[in-house]
Amino acid sequence: MKILNIFGYSVLVAVFFAILARMHVVKVRIGETGVLTEEWGKGLIQKDFPPGYHLDLGPLHSWVLFDTTVQTLSMTKHDEEGALQIKSADGANVTMDVTVKYQIKPGECWILRKELGIGDSYKIKVRNEAIDALRPVFGAMITEDFYNPNLRASKAEEAAKVLSERLAGLHVNLVQILVRDVSFEKAYEDQIKGKALAQQDVEVNRAQREAAKFAGDTKKIEAETEAKVLVIKSQLEKDKRSLTADNEKAIESLTADGNKYVTEQKADADLYAAQKNALAHLLVKNAEARGQQLLQKALQGSGAGNLIALEAAKNLKFERIVLSTLDNNILDILEMAKKLGAKE
Repeated sequence: MKILNIFGYSVLVAVFFAILARMHVVKVRIGETGVLTEEWGKGLIQKDFPPGYHLDLGPLHSWVLFDTTVQTLSMTKHDEEGALQIKSADGANVTMDVTVKYQIKPGECWILRKELGIGDSYKIKVRNEAIDALRPVFGAMITEDFYNPNLRASKAEEAAKVLSERLAGLHVNLVQILVRDVSFEKAYEDQIKGKALAQQDVEVNRAQREAAKFAGDTKKIEAETEAKVLVIKSQLEKDKRSLTADNEKAIESLTADGNKYVTEQKADADLYAAQKNALAHLLVKNAEARGQQLLQKALQGSGAGNLIALEAAKNLKFERIVLSTLDNNILDILEMAKKLGAKE
C-alpha cells in the first residue's frame, strides 16, 4: 500500500513539474522566427530564435513570433483595401489587380522588431511602399499600353527593381510582382477597345497582304521549279535516247565484227578442209595409179596367167555347179587350177 502511495505521489510531482516546465517554454513553429525581449535584464536580444522550444520566464521574458514564409500582399477589387488605383499618362483612371510576394530577411527579425515594433505594422509599411513604387512606373504608361502584355510585364520588372530597394530598408526581400488584371472606366474602356480592335484589324490586313504575297511567291517558285524539272526530264530523255542510239550502234558494230570474224574463220576452215580433201584425193588417185602400174607389171610377168585365172575364178558366178567326180578330183587343187587356166 505504501508503494502505491509513493508511486502516486511521484506521478503527481512529475505532472506538476511538466506543467510548470511547459508554462515556462515557448514553442516556435516551422515557418516562424522568435524574437526575445528580457524585460528586467538585457532588453531586446539581438538574434533570431529558430523553430523549436525556448525558455520563457513569464513576466521576465517577452516573446514575439514573426512569419518568415513567403507572404502575399494582395491589392485586388475583392480585398478590403481594394485594388491599386492609377492615373495613366493620358489621364485615364486605371484599376489594377496586383499581387506582391515578399519575405522577411533571414536573421533580421529582431531588427524589424526593434525598428517597426510588434504586430503587423511591418505589413502596413510593405503595402505603402508597394503603392508608392508601382504608381509612378505604371502611371507613365498611356492607356493603350496596358493592353500590351509584353510592355506590362516589362513595367512590372521595372517596378520590382524600385520596390526591392524600398523594401530593403524594411528588412524584407521582394519575391515577385504579379499584375493579374487591368480595367478602365466603362466609356473609356469601350473607346480603347475599339481603337485596339481597329489596330488589330490593321495588323490582320497587313498579315493577310503578306500572306498573299508569300502565297504568290510560293506559286512562282513552284512554277519555276516545275519548269526546271521539265527541262531536266527533257535533257535526261535526250541523253537516254542518245546513249541508246550509241549503244545500238556499238552493238551493231560488234555484231558485224563478230560475223566477219566468224565468216573469215569459216572460210579459212573450208579452205583448209578443201586443201586437205584435194590432197587426200590426189593421194588416192596416185595410189590407184600405182596399183594399176603394179597390176600391169604383174600381168606382164611369169605369174600373170595365175593372176588372170584367179580373177576369172573370182568373177565366176554360178547358181549351181555340178562336178563329176569321175572326171575331176576336187581334192587335187593343182589339177583343178590347171583346168581353170593356171600354169605351172
